[in-house]
Amino acid sequence: MRLDRLADFRRTHRNGDLRLDHAGQTVRLLGWCKRIRNLGSLVFIDLRDRWGVVQLRAEEHEVAPELLERLRAVRSEFVLAAEGVVRERESKNPNLPTGDIEVDLTALRILNTAQTPPLPVDDAGQEANEDLRLKYRFLDLRREKLQRNLLLRSEVANITRAYFRRQDFVDFETPILGRSTPEGARDYLVPSRVHPGQFFALPQSPQLYKQLLQVSGFERYVQICRCFRDEDLRADRQPEFTQIDVEMSFVGQEDVQAMIEGLMVELAPLAGQTAVAPFPRLPYKDAMEWYGSDKPDLRCAVKIQDVTAHFAQSDFNLFRAAAESGGQRRVRGLFFAGEQAGASSRKQLDELQDTAKHLGAGGLPYVKWGKDGLSSSFKKFITPELEAALKEAFGAQGEGLAVFAVGTDDQTSKVLGELRLRLARAFGQLDTSRFAFLWVVDFPLFQWDEESGRFVACHHPFTSPHPDDLDLLETNPGACRAVAYDLVLNGYEVGGGSIRIHDADTQSAMFRAIGIDEVEAREKFGFLLDALSYGAPPHGGLALGLDRLVMLLAGVDNIREVIAFPKTAQARCLMQDAPNTVDARQLRDLRIQIEQAQQYRAGVMFFETVPAEAQAPLKALRTLTMAQQPSSTSTLVLDGEVVKVETTRIPGSFPE
Repeated sequence: MRLDRLADFRRTHRNGDLRLDHAGQTVRLLGWCKRIRNLGSLVFIDLRDRWGVVQLRAEEHEVAPELLERLRAVRSEFVLAAEGVVRERESKNPNLPTGDIEVDLTALRILNTAQTPPLPVDDAGQEANEDLRLKYRFLDLRREKLQRNLLLRSEVANITRAYFRRQDFVDFETPILGRSTPEGARDYLVPSRVHPGQFFALPQSPQLYKQLLQVSGFERYVQICRCFRDEDLRADRQPEFTQIDVEMSFVGQEDVQAMIEGLMVELAPLAGQTAVAPFPRLPYKDAMEWYGSDKPDLRCAVKIQDVTAHFAQSDFNLFRAAAESGGQRRVRGLFFAGEQAGASSRKQLDELQDTAKHLGAGGLPYVKWGKDGLSSSFKKFITPELEAALKEAFGAQGEGLAVFAVGTDDQTSKVLGELRLRLARAFGQLDTSRFAFLWVVDFPLFQWDEESGRFVACHHPFTSPHPDDLDLLETNPGACRAVAYDLVLNGYEVGGGSIRIHDADTQSAMFRAIGIDEVEAREKFGFLLDALSYGAPPHGGLALGLDRLVMLLAGVDNIREVIAFPKTAQARCLMQDAPNTVDARQLRDLRIQIEQAQQYRAGVMFFETVPAEAQAPLKALRTLTMAQQPSSTSTLVLDGEVVKVETTRIPGSFPE
């Protein structure tokens, strides 16, 4: 098919903007054919652009032969330029913003054709296999829902920039290529051609740069920046992601929180929600005690209760042993009130048992008060006195279900924290109609890492210790609290920040606490220690996960739905087939050799090379089937590489 040229054809209106007020006007429109319906003498085309869909109409006996020829050629996803007159529709479509009007075609240009798409180019495409969607992402992005999500993302970025500009923040760009600091997640490394054997790292965060900008005196920094972490993925995590990065000088925790709350108040209406500042503050210790999570979803009012003491005299040995453990183990429980909870079926309870076991529990003891009275997995141990005590502890007035976990605090928090949300959804006790913001504060400064046998920073090693805990930094690091705070929305951490260490002595003490001695500290962070020695102001900040925030505003449950070109759960781009191998010349330029086992044959000599963790020369293995000596060491040149070969003759392989 010969294509038409755009030439001097220019759009007069956006498709989604046409209304009855435009009736009688001649309009020029551009877009894609979403659908064509040929009813014999009457042809309808739904023309789609970024702003919406409008119906085009043509009666075969009324249009010119040239136009009729083009109409008969049009297929879905053809790129079209259309001219016509707006008129009121006889059969209106209330589900379409342009449903009161249609355009009588007078001219049509076919700017490009299209193959049949491999997936539906409408919101039904969401049902397509996700790998297929990601491979043909450029088609997937034509869908209205995805376009709406990405336009929302753009609006969030615009509002954010405008908000911080009004607050006198300076927008900076920090380097993408920096030094590897493997104290957090794994870095993505970039080899240097100019400096063979040396590497840049892509930033996990602009953390140190934004602190240095505070030392430089800019006082208020903001950046919407790309960050990279080579770590395991999940629905709300990608190897490259975007964050709203904020840093301020001469502030305390409340100042940073108030600044971020103001932004959330402006963003919440994008989701039809209202955010009222100030947001609740919840200490980390209470979050774990009441909700079993450091990012609790407050849309469910149910809290975890400690009922250990009630089983001190019980004949139920499992629970009584916990009560006698001196606090090493506890019995904790959840209670969901209501007829629905009290009517939980055996099948539902068995499924809860399986979930609890999957989370590491031995089982899931329960007590249920239903229409037929009390039932329980340990009913024979429940005396009238114990039942009354449990009802009082849980505030149980009628029907309902109580589930229990026994073990250490970490064990019971993990089980009950997960079950709390599952049961809330099952019993309709999770209020999905509202946003629930809160700040989790007073995090531990350190956590013990069993693998390395040392303390590691819970947030990062530049987080300020709580002023009341400074003396514990050297003597009892595990008891130190951090001046750190996470912003939580509906059970998701959407941002995290802290007040930073701003003096070199405290920073050095922090390094020592996590096993970084003075020599290593100078080697890795000497520039930071120097900066802190030249009049660094008190400062603090926060980073918001833009992808995750937009995901929540859009009401979807996967950040891939709000990213234009995301990676798979295996950190691959299916559209580009990346990562992939590169040209051997590129590797030579970078002085990089790919390790892989290979078998070589030289005459009757067989041997293998094996990965040697950058040993040079390679130590070749194994077997020489024919040799003059029982064993020998030889030097061979293979593909330009000098290889030292240790060989051993196999007796009997060949005649002596």
